[in-house]
Amino acid sequence: MSRSMLLAGLVLAFVFSSARAGDDAPRPVRIPLALQHGLPTTTRATVAGKPLTLVLDAGSYQVVGLKTSVLGRLPVRFTGDTESSGDADGHVFTSRIFHAEQLVAGTLVATQFDGNELVGGGKAALPQDGLIGFGLLGRYQMVFDEPGGELRLYPSSAPSVLARECGSEGGPLRVERGVMVSDVQTGHGVFRVQWDSGSAADVLRPSAVAGRIKDADLLRRVTFRQFDVVGQPAGPQEFVLRQFPAPDVDAVLGTGFFSKHVVCLDPSRGRVAFR
Repeated sequence: MSRSMLLAGLVLAFVFSSARAGDDAPRPVRIPLALQHGLPTTTRATVAGKPLTLVLDAGSYQVVGLKTSVLGRLPVRFTGDTESSGDADGHVFTSRIFHAEQLVAGTLVATQFDGNELVGGGKAALPQDGLIGFGLLGRYQMVFDEPGGELRLYPSSAPSVLARECGSEGGPLRVERGVMVSDVQTGHGVFRVQWDSGSAADVLRPSAVAGRIKDADLLRRVTFRQFDVVGQPAGPQEFVLRQFPAPDVDAVLGTGFFSKHVVCLDPSRGRVAFR
């Protein structure tokens, strides 16, 4: 998850079904997804007709990110632009920007797009070939139904999606420095959390609980019995204590939370809900 928000020469064209469902609601784009132990949400996709496995990563600012080895077997064109990013240990990595055509994932089609080479640690170390990030997913209202094995994407203008899919209009969601953030209430105070379907675990920054929980710096895991998200109880919620590079948040809600709930994210209106 880079701190940078720059995207080089972003050119996207989407094919979106205009058909209407029986209740007069827009029919969503559907992307099948799968969960494997210890790995983030994954889908099967193709780029230029070549099969890939990609993480559905709403916590990554990229449109698409692909590993260097994967780019070597795809008909992509490097634009000559590069982008730098850093990790939690202070390492800086430089990735190349590439142009590619015809991404297909479920019923989502991007006829052309600019993506980032995945280098260094993080997602580049995962067994998947790359990721679809917030640069693409954030154009829609997202319904992550991991228990049902599907991501549903609705037009940003579609009405009542959160109420219909998650049972309420939810609560505040902010997009800050390219990541989606909400405040949660616990028995130890308020924490700022990032919504990140691309994280294989729910992680909590150790400094966030220093002084709030006795001997927190000696613990590997922390469980909040009270954990209220947008005013709705969701506890108990367990976190792994770990440093991470996401900016200005205390914790990341990843696969642990997404695997137990249907999560509705509407970045254009600044709302989030779950059931």
